[in-house]
Amino acid sequence: MYYENIQFILEFIGTTAFAISGALLGVRRSMDVFGTLVLGLVTAVGGGMIRDLTLGITPPAAFTDSIWTLIAVVVSLLVFFSFYRRGDHLNSRFLITFEKYLVFFDALGLAAFTIVGMNTAAQIGYVNQHFLILFCGMATGIGGGIIRDLLAGIVPFVFIRQIYAVASFFGGILYLLTYQSLGPSIAMILGFTGVLVVRLLSYMKKWNLPRVIVEDIEEGRQGQ
Repeated sequence: MYYENIQFILEFIGTTAFAISGALLGVRRSMDVFGTLVLGLVTAVGGGMIRDLTLGITPPAAFTDSIWTLIAVVVSLLVFFSFYRRGDHLNSRFLITFEKYLVFFDALGLAAFTIVGMNTAAQIGYVNQHFLILFCGMATGIGGGIIRDLLAGIVPFVFIRQIYAVASFFGGILYLLTYQSLGPSIAMILGFTGVLVVRLLSYMKKWNLPRVIVEDIEEGRQGQ
């Protein structure tokens, strides 16, 4: 069916984009090839594993459909060795420019995996369980990034900067509102577009959720 082709394309986009995102963070944290590979892999498949365990799909698809795991491994290694052979770029404008493009890759991954997660839940019979479908979409979209950041020893990006999970939520709601009336194929396209547009706009416009800024206690003492 047409929606199955869209599902495949979105999963390929999400896996590739998130593997790049995770591997680049590994490079920036000066990890070796194994550490970089692990970050790329968990970013690409971690959210999907959370989704599958929630839906009772065991073993998770990351272990039974090895094509996505293989793609994540290959992409992660390509990222690592592209910097390993040209390490001088890590302190140059090249890396700064690359990281700007990375925002786009990350937004693509978020949009693709949000809709893949929701569609997976819908297609196995939970089409009327809207909260469950929305949770599966958001877990697939942001779960891998949270695991990546925790393994890298940093506060997960989704908790501190810009509109991220909210973009996933917005696209998910758009998917739910159009699934029954327009069909799964159109709902997937609209949902994907919604996540992508909101995420990129939040980056360009520097939109952030409200937060409380607390002065570091040690820094405050030193200033006295």
